[in-house]
Amino acid sequence: MKHHSSLETTLCTDALTWQKKARAFAVRARHHLWGKNNEDPLVFLYRQGISLDFAGRMSLGWNKFGQNRSYHTWGLAGQGSFFLPPGIVFPYFIVESIAGIYIVPMTDAGEYPESVATVPGSQKPPLILGPPDKKITYAAGMMEGLRIFQDKPDKGCVHIQLPPRNGAPAREQGKKQAP
Repeated sequence: MKHHSSLETTLCTDALTWQKKARAFAVRARHHLWGKNNEDPLVFLYRQGISLDFAGRMSLGWNKFGQNRSYHTWGLAGQGSFFLPPGIVFPYFIVESIAGIYIVPMTDAGEYPESVATVPGSQKPPLILGPPDKKITYAAGMMEGLRIFQDKPDKGCVHIQLPPRNGAPAREQGKKQAP
């Protein structure tokens, strides 16, 4: 699957280290999803309309417990650490390279795009699934975008837009809000 966009590197001081850490996290999360005691995330995916076959093809995973990770050890600028929350892990690949990690909480709020956590160093939205030369369908959230792509992977291109974490609509990014 080919995607066109650029990796967000403003925080990244060592892209190779970030790639290794992101890939290792995605692999571990995938093992958790398909391992023991995984009924909750599989039920969540089913209720969201995501088939197990599609979840496997998209390399979805499950971060069972929240964890802090050092910016420095992930090849990122900054002091201290960032938090990887529990939830469904979506590793976003551009060709063979991991370009981002996004985590959807396993609550009803997971349907709302502002609840998706973006791992620092990840590409900024939109996330593009499918051939960019096909008809474009826009999705306001991660689960909606995955459902659309699952149903028509070869017939179109899905643009998944995630609003900023403050909950403002994505189209309002960079615009000042009226008081």
